[in-house]
Parts: sequence; C-alpha cells; structure tokens
Amino acid sequence: MSTIEIIGFVISLLAIYLATRQHRLTWPLQMIASLLYVYLFLNANLYGESLLQLVYAGIAAYGFYHWRSQTHHDDFKVERLSGKEWLYINIIGIALLLLVAQFQVQFLPTDVPYLDSSIFIFGLIAQWMQARKKIENWLYWIVLDIISAGIYWYKDLHLTAVLYLILTVLAITGWLNWRKKA
Repeated sequence: MSTIEIIGFVISLLAIYLATRQHRLTWPLQMIASLLYVYLFLNANLYGESLLQLVYAGIAAYGFYHWRSQTHHDDFKVERLSGKEWLYINIIGIALLLLVAQFQVQFLPTDVPYLDSSIFIFGLIAQWMQARKKIENWLYWIVLDIISAGIYWYKDLHLTAVLYLILTVLAITGWLNWRKKA
C-alpha cells in the first residue's frame, strides 16, 4: 500500500459520495483521483485501467462543464436510456471490448486482458452516462466495481480492492438517490 493509493482512496470515496448527491465538485475530485490511479495502475501492468483513468480525467472535465451551471442538485433532470440507446451502447461496448482485449493479448504483458478491457470499455460508457445524468450509469458501476475489486485484490492492490467494494455500496446509493429524481 502506497501513499498514492491511500490518497487516491480517500479522494475517490469523497468524489463518488458527491456524485450520489449530484454535487458538481465530484468532477474536480474525480479528476485528481483518476490521475493518481493512472500512475498506480501503470505500476501494476493494468494498461487498460490506467488509460481508462486518464480518459476519466478528461470526462471529469466534461462532467464539470456539463454540470457547471448547477447551483443545487435539483437543477438537472436525471434521465433514463431508451431501449434503443441501451442496445446500441452495449453492442458497441462488447465489440470494442473484444478489439481492446485482442490488442492487449497481442501487444501488452497483462494477465487479465478481457477483464481489464471490460472495465476499460464499460467504464468509459458508465462515466459518460454519469456526466449526461443517465440513471443507468449506476447499474454499470455496480457490476464494474465488483469486477474491479477482484482484479485489484489479485494484483495485491488491497486498499484499492476495498475502495471498489465501498464504491459498489455508493453506486447502489447513487442508483437509489437518482431513481427518486428520475
């Protein structure tokens, strides 16, 4: 357990808690936490997840911009994906997952290419949905957080594994809170 992992743990918890409350300060905190985890995951040979964290930092800037005029958490409407949107997102997600996993198998020294690629692709999708206030983002996070916790435990990132189990609980809370607003 490193200092970076501890700091990332604390900032991530606060950021996701704020997201469950639709507070716009979630985004700068998510950006900081993401940048810390880029470094941490590179050192664990989790290339997809490291890249994902870098992209999360960019999406966090977008989320902050999208939520910028929000002065109170009731100002933005929480929406649902249409059935067509859900289908397209998942078809594209699975296709990209297979492409990214194949790239990892061919070119990167990772021992979890399909799981890493799943988290990378569907994490991007979930983060984008969160920035757009699509309630389904929380369902994706619940599944991704559980898978991530297992990978991080396997990679001896035990504090980060615990973080992702806590994030699972926060994602459930976010789902319930946002459902009230949808």
